[in-house]
Amino acid sequence: MFKTMLRAGLALVAMLVHGTAWAGADNCYDAADAAQVRLWDGAAPGAVGADPCRDIPYLRVFPAARPGGGAILLIPGGGYDRLTDAKEQAPVAEYFSRQLNLTTFVLYYRLVQSDGSYRYPVPMWDGQRALKLIRHRAAEWRVDPSRIALFGFSAGGHLASTLALHPRDDFGRPRDAAVDAIDRSDGCPDLLGLGYPVISMDPAQTGASSSHNHLLHGYRGAELARLEDYLSGQKQVGAGMVPVFLFESLDDARISAQNSVLFAQALQAAGVPADVHLFAHGVHGAGLATHIPQEQAWPELFHQWLIAQHFVPAQADGPRR
Repeated sequence: MFKTMLRAGLALVAMLVHGTAWAGADNCYDAADAAQVRLWDGAAPGAVGADPCRDIPYLRVFPAARPGGGAILLIPGGGYDRLTDAKEQAPVAEYFSRQLNLTTFVLYYRLVQSDGSYRYPVPMWDGQRALKLIRHRAAEWRVDPSRIALFGFSAGGHLASTLALHPRDDFGRPRDAAVDAIDRSDGCPDLLGLGYPVISMDPAQTGASSSHNHLLHGYRGAELARLEDYLSGQKQVGAGMVPVFLFESLDDARISAQNSVLFAQALQAAGVPADVHLFAHGVHGAGLATHIPQEQAWPELFHQWLIAQHFVPAQADGPRR
C-alpha cells in the first residue's frame, strides 16, 4: 500500500511541477514491475529528463492465454497530452490477450508538455520503437514475428495509422542518435485496427482538434502546412497499406466522425482491404463499449475479421465476454 501511495504521490508532484494532467501512477514507469518494459534501456531519443511519469516510454505486457500466436500493440488515446481513459488500456488488453489469445502490449508513449516538449515527432519515435522491439524480442515473448498487429483508439488511432502508413520513415530522428539491433528490425505492422480514431490533421476537413493542437504545438507557416498534410492519413493511403479494421459512431461527441469517413473512402479508392463499421450511436472513449447499444458489437466483429485475415484461428476463440 505504501508503494502505491508513494507512486501516486510522485505522479501528483509531476503533475504540479510540469503542468500536465497525468493519468496517475498507472501511467508511470516502474522498474520493479516485471510486466513493464522500457523502450530504450537508457534515455529515449529527445528525452528532456528522467521522470518515470513523463520521460520514459514503455510497454505493459499482457501475455496470451496460450503463447505462440500473434501479438498486438495497443495504443490508447488522450489527445497526445494525456492518457486518461483506463477503458482503452487494461480492459481491452485483457480481452485481446485472454479472449483472442494475442500477446498484447499497451504503449505508454511520451505526451506533449505545455512547453512543447514531446510534440511531433516524439510519439512516432516511441510507437515505431515499440513495434520494432516486439518483433525483435518475439522469440522471448513467444510471439509469431509475422503476425504483429496495431490497434489504436482516438489520438492513439492517429499514432497507429501514421505508423502503418509510413513504416519506413524515421520521422526525423536525429542523425547522431544511437542505432541498435532493435532499430534495424522491421517496424511494419501486419494489420491495423482503429477505434473512433483521429485521422486528419487538416482543420479545414475535420475541424480543429486537441490532438492537432498538442501534436503540432509551436509549428507555424509552411512547416505546419506540410505536417498537416503528411499527418492526415486520408491523404497518405497507398496500395501497399496493410488491411484495416475500423469502427466509429456517427454521433461521436468528441471528434468528428468525418475522420473515419474520409479514411474509409481513401482506403476504398486505393483498393486496401478494409472492414469499416459506422454505428449510428456510440460513446467516444468507451473502449470495449460494454452495454452501449450498437457499438458494443465491435469486439466480436474485430475477432471475426482477425479470423478472416488468418491472424487467429477460428477454433481459438476462448470464452465470450
